[in-house]
Amino acid sequence: SIDRWWRAVFAAAVSRTNSSSAFVLAAAQTRRKDPLRGLRYYTGGWNISDKHYLASVGFSAAPVFVVAAVWFASLALAAFVACCCRCCCSGAGGGNGNGGYSYSRAIFAVSLALLLVFTAVAIIGCIVLYDGQGKFHGSTTATLRFVVNQSDGAVASLRGFSGFIEAAKAAAVEKATLPADLQGKVDDVVRRVDASADDLAARTTTNSRKIRTALETIRTILIVVAAVMLALAFLGLVFSLCGLKSLVYTLVIFGWILVTATFILSGTFLLLHNAVGDTCVAMDEWVLHPQGHTALDDILPCVDAAATSDALRRSKEVNYQIVSVLNNLLATVANANVPASSPPSPPASYRQSGTPVPLLCNPYNGDLSDRACAAGEVAAADAPRAWRGYVCRATGAAPSSEVCATTGRLTPTMYDQMVAAANASAGLTQYGPVLADLADCSYVRRAFQAVTAAHCPGLRRHSGRVYQALLAVSVAVAAAVAAWVAHSQERRRRSETRRFQVSPYRFPIEEKSLLKSPRRPYRRGDSGRMAR
Repeated sequence: SIDRWWRAVFAAAVSRTNSSSAFVLAAAQTRRKDPLRGLRYYTGGWNISDKHYLASVGFSAAPVFVVAAVWFASLALAAFVACCCRCCCSGAGGGNGNGGYSYSRAIFAVSLALLLVFTAVAIIGCIVLYDGQGKFHGSTTATLRFVVNQSDGAVASLRGFSGFIEAAKAAAVEKATLPADLQGKVDDVVRRVDASADDLAARTTTNSRKIRTALETIRTILIVVAAVMLALAFLGLVFSLCGLKSLVYTLVIFGWILVTATFILSGTFLLLHNAVGDTCVAMDEWVLHPQGHTALDDILPCVDAAATSDALRRSKEVNYQIVSVLNNLLATVANANVPASSPPSPPASYRQSGTPVPLLCNPYNGDLSDRACAAGEVAAADAPRAWRGYVCRATGAAPSSEVCATTGRLTPTMYDQMVAAANASAGLTQYGPVLADLADCSYVRRAFQAVTAAHCPGLRRHSGRVYQALLAVSVAVAAAVAAWVAHSQERRRRSETRRFQVSPYRFPIEEKSLLKSPRRPYRRGDSGRMAR
């Protein structure tokens, strides 16, 4: 029902913002009161770089912070009042050690039961907290690893494309190369693509390092909190049961501070839990309404669209030129029918003979539109295997002077050069969809879809569990602190009651004092006066 409600709210938000030029990410999810604007509702959507968004998220955890402040102030006030009462009672001579109080077994049993219950709840909460922080750390680390892998894949694709287009520029068959102006354009594309790859890699490395540092810090803090609160609850139980009043009061001071800190940490994790939910909703909505530059760039940035679009066009142009040059050599040189009686004159005539070599399929037309392969043409990926049967056994002192000694259309040197050019063409063809995918930021959309589907449920669940465990530990230890004081008082009163005999008029008479009082000698005159 909650999911259906959120879907309805999201649909309403979409209908309200469709008329605007820029879609507000997670508009319904982030609509909270902003303390920086007089508690008016924040309407700017998800944006972790906006102070008003951060203030509104922080204000969502305000009740927990208020509880922390109330706990800190109330316990300080209670300690102050207790000290004042003790001083006043001592000055008035009312400190008789018992205060006129009669020991009650029922109250003692209740205080003991509450002490055991609160301590058990605190221990269970610490165990749940430790387990929850491990799962939260695992889910966040897995999500970060996935996002970094997506970015690394994009960087590898850009650098792989640079390598292929560099190889295509350097490809030459029988001294036939790309035009000089096109080679200059290729150099410019390589510089821009390498710059985009370096920028993406640097931003990913910086962001991932910051996130990993924050995650390790959070993990350490949660482990320390779980261990310290567990030890505090256990020691408080032991000291209370043993009646070590001074140690109990010392632990009360530590508990006062630690419970306050744990309440604050609980509120901080509530803030983090809300921010995680906002981020997941923003990712999901960005997939449906992609925008140029948002705060999501800090998670997984898009590649420079202008650079990748230009690289895609240049790759098509280079690919078209390579295949055209190579096919021209095949048609005019390798497949030329040279009379057997004519003397060889490499590289144009080297006694080539036999079945003509199939031409290479050009994937583009002259206007760089897609082109289907004609009959008899061979694809660039299949060219090395298809051309191997047309290689002759050559003789010659140098590669440039090779002459076929057997039937064949290609010398070994020509075959190697043509295979290198065909491989470059195949690589550029394969990188065409990759560049198009990077140019329109499709890889980011797929990554966000995977994160929202596979990682966001775990992130929300585990962050919420950590917040709940912190809150439970805070409340349980706070109640245990009160139980320590109450039970230690009851235990002290029970021990004092055992040393006193209480009269019907509730005046305590110490038995040992009566037994040790000095005897007065009996005198007969005293009895006579008593008789009179």
